[in-house]
Amino acid sequence: MTPFHEIKTVPAMKVVTWRGDVSLWGIDTAFSRLYDRAVEHKLLFRQPALGIRHDGIGIPEAFHADYEIMFPLAADPSGAVPGTDVRELPEQVVASFVHRGPYHWIGCTYEKVLDWLRENRYEVAGEPREVFFVAPEPHSGGTQDDMLTEIQVPIRERLVSREPARSCGEQAPEAA
Repeated sequence: MTPFHEIKTVPAMKVVTWRGDVSLWGIDTAFSRLYDRAVEHKLLFRQPALGIRHDGIGIPEAFHADYEIMFPLAADPSGAVPGTDVRELPEQVVASFVHRGPYHWIGCTYEKVLDWLRENRYEVAGEPREVFFVAPEPHSGGTQDDMLTEIQVPIRERLVSREPARSCGEQAPEAA
């Protein structure tokens, strides 16, 4: 079963962000720290939280990833927030995929994403975003099995070679 959901346009948005070296198990802590800074500086932000994997669309490395965490802003900040940046994410056409379950299993979903892109003649046109819709609620008995993450991969149609197809064993024409 493919995790493919839809092709859609994601609007531009202003975000507060922190970027660093994070393990798959450290993402929650990084989000908590960014959340605390945003609240401390009275930033107006909205959910869901986002992440950008700067190491590309391959299967994530578990212990070290160049990862950027962010919250979409509802209003411009009144001043600088130490240890963070504010930036504009561009509008993008993306293929949307759904990952259900623990975040440390997201590599399995990325494998399916790569297969879907190849099979449907698309190529990656930027860095994938991860949108965190449902996180575990420890006080309500929730578990990581309840997690829901949308993977948004910027795409463009793959250019197809203009060379005519040859049958098996046929030689390419020689240049004149």
